[in-house]
Amino acid sequence: MSTSQYGAFLPRHLKGYLWISFLVALFIVMGLSENNIIFVNRSANWDATDGGPLLQDYSINSDVPSRTPLASPPISDDNSYTKPVAEEPSRIYSNTGLDPKDVVILVKTGATSIWRRMPMHMSTTLGNKQLTPNIVYYSDIADNINGNPVIDSLANVSATLKASPDFELYNKAKEALNDNLYQESASMEGDSYLPGGWRLDKYKFLPMFQHAAIHHPGKKWYVYMEDDNYFFWETLYAWLSTLDHTSPLLVGSPAFKLGEDFAHGGSGFAVSGKAMATSFGAEKTLADKYESYAKEHCCGDQVLSHAMKEMGVERFKELDGGGWAALQSLPTWRIGFGDWNWCSPLMNIHKVHQADISQLFVFENQFMQETKGKGRIRYRDVFKYFFAPKLVAARSEWDNYAAAKSFSSSEDSWSPELKALTAAQKSERPWASKENCKKACADWDKCLTWKYQDDNCHLDHTAAMGAKVNEGVYMESGWMVDRIGKVLEKKECGALDF
Repeated sequence: MSTSQYGAFLPRHLKGYLWISFLVALFIVMGLSENNIIFVNRSANWDATDGGPLLQDYSINSDVPSRTPLASPPISDDNSYTKPVAEEPSRIYSNTGLDPKDVVILVKTGATSIWRRMPMHMSTTLGNKQLTPNIVYYSDIADNINGNPVIDSLANVSATLKASPDFELYNKAKEALNDNLYQESASMEGDSYLPGGWRLDKYKFLPMFQHAAIHHPGKKWYVYMEDDNYFFWETLYAWLSTLDHTSPLLVGSPAFKLGEDFAHGGSGFAVSGKAMATSFGAEKTLADKYESYAKEHCCGDQVLSHAMKEMGVERFKELDGGGWAALQSLPTWRIGFGDWNWCSPLMNIHKVHQADISQLFVFENQFMQETKGKGRIRYRDVFKYFFAPKLVAARSEWDNYAAAKSFSSSEDSWSPELKALTAAQKSERPWASKENCKKACADWDKCLTWKYQDDNCHLDHTAAMGAKVNEGVYMESGWMVDRIGKVLEKKECGALDF
């Protein structure tokens, strides 16, 4: 075969080889696609030479890098069993009067709850970096969730404190992490449970605020949030914008212990920039100074308020009472809705599970869409969305937490007048039957709910959704549906000041 013949032969074979290679590659790609195998380019945020951000350890001395953006949840095409998730509306943050960049959010979590609560928070209400650009996550162990660093707030406490019984969980949590044991209760191999989180929790407050004062000074507000709390950020920002951040303010729901008034931690609270500068900014070792005090007392929120009071910062009391219950400590189904709080703004929902966080996120987004980003959430809005669709006249094996007035045969026995009643008269008492209990509620013009159990009747002027009780516990709860509609749902609310 001549040289010219070889020249004509090779291109034809090369052309065939190229077509075969192309078809093989095409079949491989189609196969991977069928099996949902996805290749991700991690080069933008992963460096194998230095361990990358997922392996970085953050101590209390660390500053915090930027956050990750919100991930959009999938929307089902089947509307027969679920409603589409409301899209994040385009919000005009200037309407709140407070730039989110002027706020630092301090989130407290723990080794035993972080993986059960924080991923949902980070993908919903804490995932929008325009709305919550400055978040610092504090725990009792360093971690990283989806690129969000979590700081060990207890890294710098004294060796004596770390050796105390209160820190048993702190040490065991680190051991569990190294032993491939998990705390998220996933009902899978590797599940582990570590008790004692409450004993450790109280020590986190002071180091958290000390760290924030050092690494994030000069902000207008510092908002404290626990991992079982949900904040309505626009409403909160609008409210805070009406308060003077240049005054030393500690704004929170009132709580009392040891004769001291302090801001309740579970409800969340806000510390003004001036208050932060006056306390932790002025005294760089304030957390160390009150370490022994924290050991001797039960609750971190009380310890924090005590330390700040010693530095001249007391809880802001001008909003107490008067139907104002903006920062509160209950889940949606425990809130008692009444004439007194119907029109009050609502900043948060406490004791939330992951499902609650998701539902609240959908509710909030729909509300902001309907109000074009200018609305302020009130108690009435939560009632109408979560409670009204489920409102019925009565439920068996259900506790609606009615408690304002109580009647029982045992209480009657202490009253000489009631004790002397005849059998026929006693049969008409509210405790004698659920029908009598319901009638007692109807006769009291302020009554919205009643609850009957054995020979106990309870009435209330507020309406709570309540929850199912254990099977076998005879308890019936009722709601005065028509009266609730007349007293609450038809009540007109005036404009808020913010």
